[in-house]
Amino acid sequence: MVAPFFLLGIPRACSEVHALPGQLQVGSSSSITNSISEKGWGMVERNLQDLKGLLRVSLGEDPPDLLVKDVNILDVFSASFFKGQIWVYKYWIAYVGDKHPPVGNKTLIIDGKGKIAVPGYVDGHGHADLFYNPSTFADVAVTKGATTVFSDSQDMVDSIGVSGFIEVLKVSNGFALKYLWSVPATYPPYPEVEGGELFSVDDICKLFSNYKECVAMSELSSYIRILKNEDSMLERILIAKSFGKNVEGHTLGASYDKLNVLAAAGITSCHESITETDLRNRVRLGLYTMIRHGSIRSDLEELCGAAKTLPKDSMMLVSDGIFADDLSTKGYMDFIIQEAIRCGLDPIDAIKMSTLNPARYLKVDGEVGSIAPGRIADILILDDITHLTPGTVIEKGRVVAQDGDLLIQSSAFPDIKNKYSPFVFDKVSIDEFQIERRGNGLVPVIDVEDKTVTRRIDLAFQEGGRYLLPQMANDVRKVLYTRRDKKHWGKGFVRGIGAAIGGIATTVAHETHGLLILGFDNDDMALAGNTVLSMGGGIALADQGKIIYKLHLPNGSTMSSLKIKDIAREITAVNNIIRDRGSMLDDPFLTISYLTLTTIIELRLTVSGVYDVKKGKIIF
Repeated sequence: MVAPFFLLGIPRACSEVHALPGQLQVGSSSSITNSISEKGWGMVERNLQDLKGLLRVSLGEDPPDLLVKDVNILDVFSASFFKGQIWVYKYWIAYVGDKHPPVGNKTLIIDGKGKIAVPGYVDGHGHADLFYNPSTFADVAVTKGATTVFSDSQDMVDSIGVSGFIEVLKVSNGFALKYLWSVPATYPPYPEVEGGELFSVDDICKLFSNYKECVAMSELSSYIRILKNEDSMLERILIAKSFGKNVEGHTLGASYDKLNVLAAAGITSCHESITETDLRNRVRLGLYTMIRHGSIRSDLEELCGAAKTLPKDSMMLVSDGIFADDLSTKGYMDFIIQEAIRCGLDPIDAIKMSTLNPARYLKVDGEVGSIAPGRIADILILDDITHLTPGTVIEKGRVVAQDGDLLIQSSAFPDIKNKYSPFVFDKVSIDEFQIERRGNGLVPVIDVEDKTVTRRIDLAFQEGGRYLLPQMANDVRKVLYTRRDKKHWGKGFVRGIGAAIGGIATTVAHETHGLLILGFDNDDMALAGNTVLSMGGGIALADQGKIIYKLHLPNGSTMSSLKIKDIAREITAVNNIIRDRGSMLDDPFLTISYLTLTTIIELRLTVSGVYDVKKGKIIF
């Protein structure tokens, strides 16, 4: 007998510790039915009674719970419209077509005359933990028409630990939209220079085995480890594949030949195309190719020209993360689709790239991504095809938003604070910020080139003395970083922040989210660092012995419990202060928080010192 696919080549570490997915006990039909009912099925659990009730409504024997009548329905399968009725039973669509149903006194009727119905939007690659948390994010995102979000959980797991993430998974079905999640492959990206591995093979197995919402492995930003044929990375890819999961790519800068290797290794997607050639190469090699338009980066203008000429089946529109201020003022997937149309994409193509295509990629197209029988009733009512912000949002068969107003509220984010990923120290001192001189040669300095990219420059520091000193006149300040689990400072210098502030400290420092401190003055740096530690995580700016700004981020030291508009106001405030003090950066705090992200060129700060990403080594 041939073993099922998930048994072939599965690493011993998984098979010995956890039950494998997809197995049912052999026995009577009733025992199998009970097993299915208890375990649940799909994104929304459906048991035998649910299925029978759905069919009674579909047959016209029972009235639907909700009826959208006389509406123009977008059929994403044929890329066409037809006028019809949509019947809904509980969470699911029971019928789509010309027939009118029997109507009961409890049937909610929505008159769709003169309007169009499209599937709920699906973000195929987002981040629901950018200062806000997934609960507060969902409350706003759903009003913009997003009913399903695949959220890369890398940063959240890094900041709240695996146990904290499990607490989120336990309550996530109470959020205002449906989340699908990734499971990190490894963190930090380069453990040998970033203080050691924090994520185990057993962690991967536990999450994939027990939580159906975990549908992919997080973006493999350290893809150089794959190109080096590194056993530990390849084993983790095999584990994801053995569970039938996607493996998210982050192949920024990879040549066509390197993309071949990464595709052969099992990468299934990439959201890092920044040129038309990038887009064509990824489509050609069979990767699901994402065009992003978010707060961190937008590539729509550059890529839409090529996208118009290519088949759309394997392309998606995604956010790759949107900050609170943009979410509040611009929108979410509605804004992204609108911008894609402005850039020349056909409206139906743009909607399909934000509904059916990501659902197919995420292997949930039997449940979301279309308006069809048996699917979850995620339906948006639009005024017309060119205005993508919905008037009415139906999610799981319930009206959750009307004209931008939320009609329900997410369950609360778990009160986990730093319980599962604590700092092992509660204070820093000025003597820790000294940077010793080693020789009298030039010093490599991290030079900020744009919002996220840096380059190397070599600068002379004043000769003499035991320590290297910052150069305020030249905008060269100290930068230090340590992880939470050990106080071991990596030290260096950065130029280009451009703000005359004595000390800046934050626990939002991608990806391990330890303590990052920058500054010109040791006393101000210590004041900012100790303020952040005393809050349990957040942001603090100190100058001339006074705290001039602080923000508490209680959830894992990276996420707030404030509502989106309040978070937007706070992040705007800290950026305004930094700009008022002289910074010319578009988003100065984003740039600061990315100084430790080792998967973007060229220089980054790690606990081992300044790391040259291209060369793969510590240079200071």
